[in-house]
Amino acid sequence: MSIANYTIQEWLFNEAKGKFKFDLAESGVQFQYVKDLSIDDNWCLDYSYDRGCEDLRELIKSQYTSDTASLNAVVTHGAQEALYIFYRTLLSSGDHVIATSPGWQQAWEVPRSINCDVSLLEWLPGEAFPIEELERSITAQTKLLVLNSPCNPTGAILSDQEWQNIISLCKRKNIWIVNDEEYLLDFSGSIINKYKLSLSVSSLSKIYGLPALRLGWAVSNNDKIIEDMVNYKRYTSVCNSLLLENIAKKVLSEKEMHIKRFRNYLNIGRPLLDKFAELAKDHLELIPPNQTPYAWFNTKNAVDSAKLVRIILEKHQLLVMPAEVFGTKNGIRLTYARDEQLLRTCLNMILDTLGVSERL
Repeated sequence: MSIANYTIQEWLFNEAKGKFKFDLAESGVQFQYVKDLSIDDNWCLDYSYDRGCEDLRELIKSQYTSDTASLNAVVTHGAQEALYIFYRTLLSSGDHVIATSPGWQQAWEVPRSINCDVSLLEWLPGEAFPIEELERSITAQTKLLVLNSPCNPTGAILSDQEWQNIISLCKRKNIWIVNDEEYLLDFSGSIINKYKLSLSVSSLSKIYGLPALRLGWAVSNNDKIIEDMVNYKRYTSVCNSLLLENIAKKVLSEKEMHIKRFRNYLNIGRPLLDKFAELAKDHLELIPPNQTPYAWFNTKNAVDSAKLVRIILEKHQLLVMPAEVFGTKNGIRLTYARDEQLLRTCLNMILDTLGVSERL
């Protein structure tokens, strides 16, 4: 069965490719460089273990609990591979999947390619999680709920009460929950510490600013699902780069240093973001982010967000993300976890495009 074109990648790698010099479309903190990492010349370049080397997997699991023996983990080629092989492993034709929108197209298109029935649950920017709609969407065939909290692209985060309500519904029907936890700083609050039929997915891309490592993982307290994912991975990427796994071990052993860097970028960028939002308030409405390196703006006065981002690209060679690539309309997502002068320059470009005379 064919799969739909990936609209996010179409925008980034087809439509905008070669046309931008400035990038506020990235959803992670300012990226790092090889010079920022420690690489040992004596590391070998052999194959890694199919599920990831044992000491790296222990480091990953230790972020979630001190009782690492209760968890199983697989290291993957980025978080997207983890999600893909999870869908391919768990789901069968005829299963029903519920995913939130706006969100990542993979969450609904991969299940559809398996011939699953998919319901999109609209979780609009700035609004509470639609628990009543979730309850109405559940059927006898519902197998999986796909969540992303903290949410990309909106920056929303589920409250403790919302989690309790969601888990209560899923528990009654034995529905799996996968939560993309790329932006979760404290994994003690992970879904896998709340609910048995669950999977946590994350990586070193967003918080750490290391997307080029393509180093992600999936963790669960359900041993079988991880073992099934490992078997599926043998048919895709086989294993990960041992070089990159060794780098990842060093990075995770210094986790607090990287989180401090992440928070510093947020602290520097947020005042500029808020000032920009005030200046642009006649055109854009800021949905305050919850410790994510990007922010969502609803467009006002029938502003066409797809058209707006193209004008910004053509006029200033600046790349931002339109709502349309996330399955919705009338919004844009932009990162603010950037070097201060670059962020100021780029936000002023958007003010110019909107016809706002004041500058940051």
